[in-house]
Amino acid sequence: GIDCQMRGAGVLKVLVISMSLLSFGPAVRRLGAASFPQVARCFTQAAPSRPAWHARTSAASAVRCFASGKVAVIQDQQIPKEEALTALTNKGFDVSWSLTEPSDAWAIVTVTNPVTKEVLDKHPNCKLVAVSFTGFNHVDLEACKARGISVVNVPAYSTDSVAELSVGLALAVYREIPASERTLRAGGWIHSSGGMEIRDKVVGIVGLGDIGLRTAELFKAFGPKEILGWSRRPKPAFDSLGKQVSIEELFEKSDIVSLHVALNAETQGIIGRSLLERLRPESVLINVARGGVCDIRAGLDVFAMEPIPADDPILKVPTDQAVMIPHVAYKTVEALRRRMEITATNIKLFADGQPRNLVLDAK
Repeated sequence: GIDCQMRGAGVLKVLVISMSLLSFGPAVRRLGAASFPQVARCFTQAAPSRPAWHARTSAASAVRCFASGKVAVIQDQQIPKEEALTALTNKGFDVSWSLTEPSDAWAIVTVTNPVTKEVLDKHPNCKLVAVSFTGFNHVDLEACKARGISVVNVPAYSTDSVAELSVGLALAVYREIPASERTLRAGGWIHSSGGMEIRDKVVGIVGLGDIGLRTAELFKAFGPKEILGWSRRPKPAFDSLGKQVSIEELFEKSDIVSLHVALNAETQGIIGRSLLERLRPESVLINVARGGVCDIRAGLDVFAMEPIPADDPILKVPTDQAVMIPHVAYKTVEALRRRMEITATNIKLFADGQPRNLVLDAK
């Protein structure tokens, strides 16, 4: 559950955004007392020719699976259907929109729907699972490997979308945008004595991949006093933006901490109580990575399940103290179209024997 309570004058503001990729999770602002349990407010947020099919397993499987060039879309791609179909047909594929129906396609396209043994049984000729998403933990890799099925994904399609929202959430907290809007709608005018600026603050970036680096670039435009960064391995690309430090030092010194680490065995629960207690009372923590990177006992792992269960404690926070955003950091029109185009290109390159973005090579 979420450890969200008020003790005396101690206040912790939490801005939460549900994320599954990249996506994204809770963002927290701490005001008042220094210890983490003192929580009061939770602000949650000319067509090309057909590809030359190459055998990847055997000549027989190539003839059976690749010759038709049929691709089955088994989940809506979050863009207009015709746009998704066009992206694939422009690569020379015959496309079947098979959200529930079986197919004889050699490749299937999903986003976040699970790809299980039962799903694979409905597509017996499948030799490629194309995931239109960065995360692929919803694909049964062992089942795919046993059947000689490769898996590709789409990394880095939403870098700008996520980075921009990270800055947006910081502004929403600092300038009290959600709460001020509620005050106005309720007939009020003066909400508080004033918000805060990003200028001259210390910004900490946890995770220095593409999204973390882009987030640092955007924050730099606001004139912060310093940008600190942490990664499990040194990232020379960050040196022109800020200083790499230990994660403990980053939490101790930062006014704003933005999380951008992937969720895996090494990062599960990496942001726990011991780190959160290093934050100063007025610090802001933004998580647009994954809910699971924050220890649930710290009151941050609110969106470990999506959609949020009806009995999740975060839903009991008063509406004037919470703004919840349902996993939208990655979700811009530009990012979704880019994702579909990359997916189509992944399939085309795999068919041509030049695979990229492989997360499982079954050959």
